[in-house]
Amino acid sequence: MVLLASALILTLGLSASRQATVETKIDTDQEMLKKAFNAAESGIEHYFGTGSTKYTGDDIQGSANLSVTSFGDSQKLSFNNVTLPGGTEYFWLVDRLTDGTLGTSYYSTNNPSISICDRDGKTGKYKISYFYLSGATYTRTNQTLDTDSTGCIAGNFNLSAGRSLLLTVTPIGFASKIQLGGSTNFPIQGEEISSTGMVSGVNNTVTILNRYEIPTFMLEAITSGGKVTNK
Repeated sequence: MVLLASALILTLGLSASRQATVETKIDTDQEMLKKAFNAAESGIEHYFGTGSTKYTGDDIQGSANLSVTSFGDSQKLSFNNVTLPGGTEYFWLVDRLTDGTLGTSYYSTNNPSISICDRDGKTGKYKISYFYLSGATYTRTNQTLDTDSTGCIAGNFNLSAGRSLLLTVTPIGFASKIQLGGSTNFPIQGEEISSTGMVSGVNNTVTILNRYEIPTFMLEAITSGGKVTNK
């Protein structure tokens, strides 16, 4: 009886010890993953500040390697996110120069129309705002259009009003994964930045999309609903 009791107590003790070891390892792994995640985020902040794709901290902060690629250079353009009802998604229809200013390669020059669709084939209404250059004036037109049974607007959206700059799409009454389609590649929309943080042999990766922002002078036209002249 004593031997059996001793064996039972020893078995329970070993089981409890093993469980405690496993839980400690899980806690340690989670802590290291968190530190690697923080190192990956620090790498992205370092890239924004210096343009360097390598970040080296101390043993506690860890290090990070980054991969930066252009995003948007394709005939189908989607940001793979859901735009809620009343929310707005924007798409550039002109190239951007290295200093961040607007370029002069307008999508509408050789491509007078594009398709605007819901990727899942949902049907509803879209409010579409089209920003373009007419002479030296930045101009906006608004339309509310219905989708057809395939989830696309009925007929392609016409870009011939002027030199295309920007298209904003707002789903009305439904959430939508918005996608543009064209006959040639759309302009680059920004950078996809993937940062892998490393701490004591543990890795964690953070990926973000750094999209080109709308310049302040164009925001004036958006909020006022009028025109802004380029002088």
